[in-house]
Amino acid sequence: MKYNACSNPTMPRRNFLLSLGAAAGAAALSGPSALAELNSSAGKNAAGLPLRVLGRTGAQITILGLGSAPIGHSKPGAAVGVPVYRAALEAGISYVDTAHIYDDAERYLGELMPEFRDHIFLTTKARPNSNDAKEAAKEMEKQFEQSLRLLKTDHVDLLHIHAIGDKSTDMILGLGGPMEFVKKMKDKGLTRFIGITGHNCTRRFAPLIETGEVDVIMVALNFADYHQYRFEEEILPVARKHGCGILAMKVFGGHINNFPGYKIRGPSKMPAEFHQRAMRYSLGIEGVAAGVVGVYGIEEVKQNVEWARQYQPLSPKEKIELRAAGKVLVEKWGPRFGPIT
Repeated sequence: MKYNACSNPTMPRRNFLLSLGAAAGAAALSGPSALAELNSSAGKNAAGLPLRVLGRTGAQITILGLGSAPIGHSKPGAAVGVPVYRAALEAGISYVDTAHIYDDAERYLGELMPEFRDHIFLTTKARPNSNDAKEAAKEMEKQFEQSLRLLKTDHVDLLHIHAIGDKSTDMILGLGGPMEFVKKMKDKGLTRFIGITGHNCTRRFAPLIETGEVDVIMVALNFADYHQYRFEEEILPVARKHGCGILAMKVFGGHINNFPGYKIRGPSKMPAEFHQRAMRYSLGIEGVAAGVVGVYGIEEVKQNVEWARQYQPLSPKEKIELRAAGKVLVEKWGPRFGPIT
């Protein structure tokens, strides 16, 4: 893999996403109350979208992130896919989430990078596919090399180790393994920050966060999975202790149901009537900087952006009622993201 020695992405070059400086960085590291204060006072961007600080990274991002998986996986062709992503970026969304495994997503986004790269916080993921640490790292290197090429950029702002719930902690932290790989990418300036993502097996997250190497986590956080995967109560306190940026995914529930042995218990898609309240719920969780929401079309982009502009926290009564509804939903869905423990 060839590296561009001239790039220095550890020095932010985008005015739109400048960190808050030393004071913000210190506050982000000082504990949950400081994180909550920053999240509530970061203002809005020119498009009217609220901004929050992504934990100890100090970067300001929009509270709504663009999830690129649905369009990427559905493979509609660039003539359809690129305009959806363009609509999101033109609407002011600054946090962009993609991954090597999202089929055509990185290629579509790459068409927009010459125009938008300096105005967004760009994230991709590499997934360890082997149970051998060194082999997993080699595969991740190939994935990341292709990601940079398809995205037409010399660096990303955040590189995640993807879907860690599916792999052993010992492998991730093993000699020459995935954690060493992402640290090397950070040292070389190919990513500014390191993250981890996952949907299941919450117990595997804390040991990685406790290493102090993880800047950002993205996990399933919604009012239904509060009762099932329980990242909100079991992992977020650890992340907040370390000042990690926190991103909510599966805000509208998600509907993965294809892991081995899973038998769906009922409809796994969250009814649309819950969507706006679901966004308000996930964005109201302490320390959450943004909800990353995947879209299939331009109308979904417009609706999500409008909800983000209108964002207001749930009242205590609304939160209790929504969690009660979530318990009913999750009992129908079952553990659709994989084993809970």
